[in-house]
Amino acid sequence: MRALFFVLALGACTAEPAKQEAAPPAAETTDAAQSPLAEMPTWETARAAGVDFRAVGQEPGWIVDIYTADRIVALIDYGQTRIEFPRGQPANPVEGATHFQTQTEGHTLTITYRRAPCEDAMSGEPYPATVEVVIDGRTLNGCGRSV
Repeated sequence: MRALFFVLALGACTAEPAKQEAAPPAAETTDAAQSPLAEMPTWETARAAGVDFRAVGQEPGWIVDIYTADRIVALIDYGQTRIEFPRGQPANPVEGATHFQTQTEGHTLTITYRRAPCEDAMSGEPYPATVEVVIDGRTLNGCGRSV
């Protein structure tokens, strides 16, 4: 399973982004044929797509993009589930930390990221921030950075 996510994550870092159409603001569970990972912007194109901060983690593999203006997109469970949330204003509960809390159609999301060195558990890639994501009561830990 780790190898599969690594291949998917590597593809997200190098593949050209698919054309994006307006996505519904609700959760979508999709099969592999629709490839939600292919709809996520790559690291290289994320800023132009409007992403401000990206968080990633393993076991299970996940990606959360915080857009500058209107939304937060969570891709969890190795890309099997995509949920789009409205983006509210961030709060700073403690110095050096940024906190978002949002919900949509029965799903809840809390993201807290702190300026503290972090290393991806699978690739060893260094990141400047540690990230905690709580989605529908489930806690995911990972790393992140501004794009």
